[in-house]
Amino acid sequence: MKSFDLAKSVSQRGFLSGFIELPKDRCHWSVTLLFIVLAYLLSFWVRLEWIDFAQANYLNDSGEVEYLRPDMVKDGVALPNTHDSFYFGSILQKAHLGKHSENYLVPSEYKNGMITFLPYILLKIFPDLKIEQLLLWLPVCVAGFVCIPIVLIGRLYGSSLWGFLSACLAGITHSYYNRTLAGYYDTDMFSITAPAFAMYFLLAASRKESTGYLLAGTISLYLSGFFYGSVQAIICALALTFLVYRWGLFLLDFLTLSKKNKRTNWKVLLQFNSFNFACQTTFFMAWVFFAESWALGSSVEYTPYNFLIGLLFPVVFYFVYKTFLDPKNQKKDHTSKFNASEKTDYENENFLKPSWSQKLFLGSTISLLLLLLVGVPPFLNFGPFSGTWNKLTGKLQSYSVISGESASQKVTPKKGYSLNFKDVQTTIREASEVPPEVVRNRILSDAPSCSCPRCLPPNEKDDSTIIPTAIIGFIGIGFLILRYWELCLTLPFCAIAYYCFQGSVGLRFTVHAGNVAALGLVFFLLVLLWYLVRELNRRSSNIKKFDDYDFAKWVTWIITACIVLFFAFPNIKHAKNYNSHVVYPVNTIKVLDKLNEVSDPEDFVITWWDYGSGCWFYGDTKTFTSPAHQTFDNFLTSEILRSKSSLKAANLARLKTETYINLRKNKTYSQNTFPTAVQAMFKDGTDELEFYQGLLSDLDNTNYILPDKTCENFLFLPYEILRIFPTILSFSSRNLYFSENQLQPQMGARDPPMLILKNGRREGNSIIFDGNFRIDKRGTLRMYGQQNGVIPYGQIFEVSNDGQPAKLIQSINFDGLIIPSNSDSLASRRLVFIKEFQELVVLSPATYRSDFARRFLLDQFDKKAYQHTQFARGPYPVNQPYMTQADWVTQNGMILSLNMRGGYVIEANINNNLAKVPGVKDPVPFNFHRAIHQSDGSIIQAPPKVNPDAKFHLIQSNLPVFLGGRTFEVPKGGMTLGELAKTNGLNSKILEVSTGKEESYFFSEFKKVEIPAKGYQLLPAFFFMDDEIFKSVLVQGFFMDNLDPKYFSKVYSSAWGKVYKFLK
Repeated sequence: MKSFDLAKSVSQRGFLSGFIELPKDRCHWSVTLLFIVLAYLLSFWVRLEWIDFAQANYLNDSGEVEYLRPDMVKDGVALPNTHDSFYFGSILQKAHLGKHSENYLVPSEYKNGMITFLPYILLKIFPDLKIEQLLLWLPVCVAGFVCIPIVLIGRLYGSSLWGFLSACLAGITHSYYNRTLAGYYDTDMFSITAPAFAMYFLLAASRKESTGYLLAGTISLYLSGFFYGSVQAIICALALTFLVYRWGLFLLDFLTLSKKNKRTNWKVLLQFNSFNFACQTTFFMAWVFFAESWALGSSVEYTPYNFLIGLLFPVVFYFVYKTFLDPKNQKKDHTSKFNASEKTDYENENFLKPSWSQKLFLGSTISLLLLLLVGVPPFLNFGPFSGTWNKLTGKLQSYSVISGESASQKVTPKKGYSLNFKDVQTTIREASEVPPEVVRNRILSDAPSCSCPRCLPPNEKDDSTIIPTAIIGFIGIGFLILRYWELCLTLPFCAIAYYCFQGSVGLRFTVHAGNVAALGLVFFLLVLLWYLVRELNRRSSNIKKFDDYDFAKWVTWIITACIVLFFAFPNIKHAKNYNSHVVYPVNTIKVLDKLNEVSDPEDFVITWWDYGSGCWFYGDTKTFTSPAHQTFDNFLTSEILRSKSSLKAANLARLKTETYINLRKNKTYSQNTFPTAVQAMFKDGTDELEFYQGLLSDLDNTNYILPDKTCENFLFLPYEILRIFPTILSFSSRNLYFSENQLQPQMGARDPPMLILKNGRREGNSIIFDGNFRIDKRGTLRMYGQQNGVIPYGQIFEVSNDGQPAKLIQSINFDGLIIPSNSDSLASRRLVFIKEFQELVVLSPATYRSDFARRFLLDQFDKKAYQHTQFARGPYPVNQPYMTQADWVTQNGMILSLNMRGGYVIEANINNNLAKVPGVKDPVPFNFHRAIHQSDGSIIQAPPKVNPDAKFHLIQSNLPVFLGGRTFEVPKGGMTLGELAKTNGLNSKILEVSTGKEESYFFSEFKKVEIPAKGYQLLPAFFFMDDEIFKSVLVQGFFMDNLDPKYFSKVYSSAWGKVYKFLK
């Protein structure tokens, strides 16, 4: 190998030229266009798979079309399969049909950018289109556009085939398909396409040092925000990477030239192409940092002039530069291109003398660089570019699952006390941490089989050979960057992949890494095979050499194409097996239709946030939260659903509704207000923070004074809410005065968070309290009885009802008896003496540091809160109630085995009503209930089997379950298609369609036949829960039909969902 030549590497913008090489095709533009069309058609064709699955049908005996899975199709159109589809669909209803005009949470068609603006324009052009059709088909049509820039990247480097094969992979990668399949109407169809176009233009700009391509790249970066509102981190990372790369490249050029010519000075800099291009890059990228937010949908709606300025400024700068600043426009004999590898007359002063425009340009560039240097780094964050670092890392922080504070959110006020609400991000699957092998398979499916459970059953996985395709792709990216330095623009996407592997961000972000992994994989294969073919041709003496150089290329291309096909097949197989069910089956839509019939658009629905947009789209009502509005109000919804009191639930629903409405009115009048109803009710972030446990307790009182009623309230309980009820409960199973970090030590500590020693009275030289507590004349606090011992403490405070903060005291004056403070410097407990009540409060360390103690005891004694019956439990943790749903059930005599994934099994004996629960030493008694849904919506309840000591309940019911396809092995002797259909409970015409065989066709014995998915079926469902869950509004309303009729009126009931009207 030749000695290393830095100057050559710098001039070629890469290492290992001649060793890492692509077999160039340099095909005609028409071939490139054909490649784009073919890659797009592959993406389109693969996404038809789900439509074929959802809309599978056959002709019945009457010649009418019947759908195999009718609950997935409404009016001949397959239903959406993600909750976000109904959020965007509701926006289109508002813009196109005039619905939801009073719904504050449904924005205009501009707010979310292209995801709603594009279909809105299509509806205007083609008014006969249905919104449901667009929700189904637009992901299919738009997802393939990502193929365009990837093919063009290949062409840019002389290998359109590289781009084509990469595009074929990128359009069907595992994660990208999951998030852009038909009916999955979400922003992901644009989230990787817009940055891919920007990356192509920037690569072309760098490779050609073209101001025109740089302008296109800048505009692409700028407009990305309109296509995908959460793209800030990616576009800022691309802009910063490109800016650093171009200045680094210039420094290498300059150092290389300086090494050759010692007389190089600053005037020579102005003649460097790389210097001038770095200066241009500074202006364009600085504009991206400064103005990128102007292209967000909300900015386009409210400040359209800013959007236009942001779009036009780089165009104006382009023409100004080309007219006045471009060195190519200087005198002809002064326009020689000036690169590190070229020889120029450095002593020609006329040549080196900068013009006034160049001096202005240089001065402006230096000023911009200085502003960027003080604005971008997080430790400076000053000037017009401040906040850039937060744009780069904000999304990572918001989705982080490894940070200790990620489990709770709180408002940090300038003054006052704030509560710690559960962060909804921790419960969203797309934001949750996943194992590295799942991340790898999501980016690019493993080979020879995708390793997801749908494609490779877990029991076969250990014995299977797995090729980590994505890892090979990232190795290829490493070689790609070595050979072509400008491909460092792929590093932001590699960083996303790294954070996914680390578990710092969740599942959904794997979609951003598929493009670069595909480029890297195909590049690696082409380079490796091209090298091997050339080496084989050079070294072989026994094999006939390739005299035709093009023939050698064709050998490389064909072998690479075959290998890429091998790697593409698992992704296609995954698409075929990914039979996703819909969010709202037709029978659930009937529940929402009934809600629509009995409600007005101004009425509010209490439901979990997942179902908020569905209530808009089908129910035409309002909700407090939605998939796009996951707020602290989830706490109140959780409280309502878990409430054991119908009265409390109804009162809380009314208070929540009227508080929310009042907040919206105040916001309309531009008054300072709380962002959510729960914060307004609890006065979160203020000096007047409410004792919220007391407020919630008071709601369970018929005399509680509620605000005037302005609308009706409804309760919507879809059947799937039962599956996520444990997660819902976690939002209210917490003490809001404490963060997660504060609560953890308390949960396992021996000391209670707070102990109130009541009824203090003098007895000799001591003070005694209820509960066998005594503080003697030496100031020693003791407890007598079974738990006899001394309670050490560090300090004593005294509080009075005078509005003053607690005072640190050295002694307690109790009816003339002076008790000195016997503090222990090693003890962390604090004592608070309530002078007015002659009571002593013992605070644990965590409670002493909490906002609870500060707000109600230390900063200013709150007599009203202290006297509340719930105050003594104020700092105590709130336990998570117990509930689990069996994934499958087996029976052995009178023993029911409730099996959950992960090996968790509850064995319930329905003869003696005792159950073995994992983690519990002795069998626990339970009551057994049967509540079976009938076709007319009624529930038949068998008399319960009761154990008088029971604190748990086993409920047997029937709920919708989506039955997927399976493989059936024909028994010995064989059978006809008709017999096979009857055995599997199917209409024979269904099997005729799926197999392509006639009813009389005979299947030989032991042949494996794929039985198509049956779709939604009502099947037995078993739930095991504690008494608190059993008595909750959700369980009593869904299974037991036992909500208090004074406060709830049943509107509609079926196994698919329930609707109740609040009467209070």
